[in-house]
Amino acid sequence: MLRLDFGTWIVVAAALALTPIAPAAAQLGDEEEGGAQPAMDDASPADPAARSAAPAAPPPEEAAAAAEEPAGEGEAEPDMGDPTESGLIRDEQVIAEEQLGTETVRSSTDPYEDPTRAYYFLGVGYFHTWTPEFIIDLFTDLAQPASNPALGLQFTYRKDGFDIVARAWYQTYAVEGPFRGPGDTIQETEFINSSLKTIFVGADFMWGTAFNDIFSIQYGLGIGLGVVFDELQRREAYESDGPDSIDGWAPCAAPSTPDPLYCEAGGDYGTEPKWANGGSVPNVWFRIAPQLGFRIKPIKQLVINVNGGFDIVSGFFLGGSLNVGLN
Repeated sequence: MLRLDFGTWIVVAAALALTPIAPAAAQLGDEEEGGAQPAMDDASPADPAARSAAPAAPPPEEAAAAAEEPAGEGEAEPDMGDPTESGLIRDEQVIAEEQLGTETVRSSTDPYEDPTRAYYFLGVGYFHTWTPEFIIDLFTDLAQPASNPALGLQFTYRKDGFDIVARAWYQTYAVEGPFRGPGDTIQETEFINSSLKTIFVGADFMWGTAFNDIFSIQYGLGIGLGVVFDELQRREAYESDGPDSIDGWAPCAAPSTPDPLYCEAGGDYGTEPKWANGGSVPNVWFRIAPQLGFRIKPIKQLVINVNGGFDIVSGFFLGGSLNVGLN
């Protein structure tokens, strides 16, 4: 049997007491050197295999270097001042609007017109023609000023501010009073009574300058061709201030009646023939009319035109039309 003295027992006891303390002291030293370690969750695996599956934290030097390293090798930071590179939603929206445009929602009565689109209108028009005395005096020594109304239908094709107006209208050429041709003597004065009428077809070509969607100025040319019908009566005239007189002249009732000086036997007492029969009444009549006007479109479905000008073969005119949109 091995016998140990008292000194030996003391050394053995001290060694046994220090054995569990050494690993703890070593672990404490590592924590002081590398920083405090997080406490292990109660649910964390305690066995060595589970601990080995968890990734190890990088050393402090490597973590600091990773933080200073750029996001990607060779990748430049986006230019926040460039909408195409900023990546911001608001910049992408602006780019999309510039590329695709913005859609304007208009009401069903908005008078706006797309310049790339054709528009169609159907309307009714009225105008009045005056042949003033100073124009008549250029071609006669005595005649009555004419004032003739016209009424018709019209169809308008419009695109990009340009109108083509196809028209059909009825116009009267009624006039009554004394007439004397250039160079005729006073005894050759006649009294005319016209019930002539004309049915025209024609077109107006109108350009425009728009101030807004509602109001514009138009300018252009109207042309037309009409068929003349009804008749013109011619009678010799004598000077009179009676109830049937006009401007001091009255029609003779018959040759030599009531005044043989003026009511000559070989004069005119009846209906004047048309051109086709050798007379002076035209079979057709024309319209050549430079004009200026206003176009007012208060709503999409309605257009009001007011036009005036000078018809080269008939005189001054003024009129207007009311048109309804078809599309």
